[in-house]
Amino acid sequence: MPLGLALRGWAAVVEINLLPQQYRKQAEPNAWIPAAIGVAAITGLALLAGEIATGTRAGELRKQLDALNGDATALAPANAEFVRLTQQKTQLEQVTNVSQQLRSSKTYWTNDLAAFTAQLPQGSGVALQSMSIKALDASALSTLQQTGIYTGKNVTREIDLTGNASSQQAVVNFLRTFENSPNFGVNFRNLQSDASTGRYTFSASVGIVQASAPAPADTPATPGATPAAPSAPAGTTGGNGSVN
Repeated sequence: MPLGLALRGWAAVVEINLLPQQYRKQAEPNAWIPAAIGVAAITGLALLAGEIATGTRAGELRKQLDALNGDATALAPANAEFVRLTQQKTQLEQVTNVSQQLRSSKTYWTNDLAAFTAQLPQGSGVALQSMSIKALDASALSTLQQTGIYTGKNVTREIDLTGNASSQQAVVNFLRTFENSPNFGVNFRNLQSDASTGRYTFSASVGIVQASAPAPADTPATPGATPAAPSAPAGTTGGNGSVN
């Protein structure tokens, strides 16, 4: 084989770098390119894995949310019934409170009148003209007790009386009957004489002591003594009222 033909065949197979030595490294492929490609691939895989995990978790959360919504829908009637019963309970408690307040302040007028009538003295010479019953609160009772009325007695109601009598002593005896009873008290108001008839008109209140906690009875007056209120002679002031 001719030498020239052989050299041409070898040149076709072998690549000869004829660049100077200082330029040869710049022409060679850089080593960081494969590394960058690898990092990019790893980063992409990590992002893809995170996206898959996030999607999976979101799907699970959606399933849980759907389940909770289903439970809420199923419990809606029971919740509505609970709210209704709670409102009904509140209303019943209000009605019960009002009922208890009314019961505690209820006055048994029939029993009061029966007790008062049973205490009336026979042949007293007193004729009652009017009667009215009213409640007496603790504040009013305290004020009266500070002036010596109903002392030591837990009076809760009063019977206001007006009437006339044949004499002052008849009025005294009439009121003393209630004053000496542990179940009553007396608030004498006034006594007046009527010259045209020769009789006396008077007004007073008989206090009714609370039955559940009656106060001790006052010491009975000495026989023959006259209570301060109605015993003043005509034309003078006596006790808690005036006598004319």
